[in-house]
Amino acid sequence: MNLIKDNLTFNFKFIITLFLVVTLIYSIVFYLIGMSELSVISFLGIFIYFISLKAIDDNNYDRAFFLAHLHIVISSMLATIILGWDYGFYLIIIAIASTTYLNIFRKRIINYLLAGFDFIGFIVVYMISNVYFPKEPGDFSQIFYLSNLTFLLFLFMIIFKIYNTVNQINIKELHKHKNELRTASQTDHLTGLINKRALHSILTKKNNKTITIAMCDIDNFKSINDKFGHNIGDEVLKTLAQIFTDNANRSDIVCRWGGEEFVIVATNTSRANFITQIQNIRFIINKAPVKVSTDRSIHFTVTFGISDSGTDPDKLTDQADKRLYKGKRSVKNCIITK
Repeated sequence: MNLIKDNLTFNFKFIITLFLVVTLIYSIVFYLIGMSELSVISFLGIFIYFISLKAIDDNNYDRAFFLAHLHIVISSMLATIILGWDYGFYLIIIAIASTTYLNIFRKRIINYLLAGFDFIGFIVVYMISNVYFPKEPGDFSQIFYLSNLTFLLFLFMIIFKIYNTVNQINIKELHKHKNELRTASQTDHLTGLINKRALHSILTKKNNKTITIAMCDIDNFKSINDKFGHNIGDEVLKTLAQIFTDNANRSDIVCRWGGEEFVIVATNTSRANFITQIQNIRFIINKAPVKVSTDRSIHFTVTFGISDSGTDPDKLTDQADKRLYKGKRSVKNCIITK
């Protein structure tokens, strides 16, 4: 992504530098052939292009191209009015007008305004040329026309390259945004664990693979919220999620099922080893402090229900759920395996 943006910046700087060099050449040529007014206008453009280059360095493409665009169109309009159509400066207006389709500007209305300005400017030049009679084309008219035509064709090549680069950036941004939305839809924002929807999608793909499911529920969680507030309740949830993440096997899947319920799925562990693992996790949970103030902490407990091993996720989830609530109805802070 950075490489593409660097390429875009290079292309933008190249095209502005090209404008600067061409403007400098025209300023000198206009002066030498006695067209001082056009020489001054071109010379002023040099300062504008330096400002544009500085704006590109500051990642302000809007300002850079807005200034460059206005100067090129206005100076080309004046050159066409003063010299006439045979010098080909109107070709530059056409070339610059095409840049409004690059979507460089963050506010699209600027593209439309510049396109409208170019169109109206072209019409104004045409109307003025019917009233104002420029100097007769001199010996330099063909040279200017060929130079402007060459510049137009070269500019089109650069614009096409920038257009492709902008498209690549837009596609990358679209994929990035799409991935962010997918991640957000499958992740619990509080704990950072996957949610129920994501777990269901994962287990569906593990068709016919033997798994064991442990479902747990925080004991007396409502009382914690009522007594200490929901902020402390959230800290309890985050603490529990971190304990699961730190102590689960690499192949295990940890999920926030909803509310104060969590699920751990063992995909590459025997049921006996998984039960031992859950016992160790329960001991860690019992000792884990959650601060409620600077000088006070609380502890919480969790009840587990563990399914048999099998290949049917829905059946195993239901089994773990029933065993969990069997434990909740009895002593709590326990592990029910049957």
